[in-house]
Parts: sequence; structure tokens; C-alpha cells
Amino acid sequence: MHTRIFNNLVGLQRQMLKLIGEVNSLSNPMALEDAIDEAWHPRCDVFETEKEWVVVVELAGMEKDEISISMSDEYLRISGERSFPSKKNLSYYNMEIETGKFVRRIYFPETALDRDNPKVTYINGILRIAFDLAPIVERVIPVQ
Repeated sequence: MHTRIFNNLVGLQRQMLKLIGEVNSLSNPMALEDAIDEAWHPRCDVFETEKEWVVVVELAGMEKDEISISMSDEYLRISGERSFPSKKNLSYYNMEIETGKFVRRIYFPETALDRDNPKVTYINGILRIAFDLAPIVERVIPVQ
């Protein structure tokens, strides 16, 4: 019974933290949905350089074949499942590493990107996805 109560409290804590953290940034239309779903959401950095739009996701302890990447017109979706071998009759003193199914949606910026050729690498638990910025093409419009 002690384990069940502890698991329920940990689950409740996760949900509250997700809700508080993700609702604080309601510029993302899926923030509330992401905050209350069953999956955990790995930390990520999203930034733009002079040549690329880059997403870096922290996925320690995972193999690359456990990670799924898909795209829609609006967002990039990274998902999978992280599990660690566990032994029965453990008494945790601290439990911070999230396990189970995860999903992360990163919305594409208004900036034009080459979405057909992302560069994806996974090294030491860090997933990096980079899209080249599409060149801005100007054309001359003659005055008549």
C-alpha cells in the first residue's frame, strides 16, 4: 500500500509541475494539452543561427532506435519511451529521472525552412535536429 500511495503522489506532483510550467507559456496552443497528458516531456533548446533553425533534446539513457521523429506542417514531434531496469522491493530516497512514454512538440517558426532535409544527430544522449534556413529570394518588379 505504501508503494501505491507514493506512486500516486509522484504522479500528482508530475502533473502539477507540468501544468504550472507549460501553462506559463501559453503562446504554444498545445501547452495545456501537453500539461495534462500521460507522457513526460524532455527538456529541449530551440534556437536559430545565421544558417539553421536548431532543436536540441536531452534524452539521456536512450538508444537512437527508441526515438521517433515526425513532422506536420505546423510542428516537429519527438516521441519514444525510456525505461530503466528496476528491481522489486526498492525504496527510493529520491526519484527525479522520468521514465515511460514521452512526447515533445516543437512548433515551427514563421521563418522559411528547408523542411525536406533535416540534419539529425544523436550523440551521448543529446538529439540535435537542424533545418537549414531557406534563402530569401527577391525578385525585381519593373515599374510600368
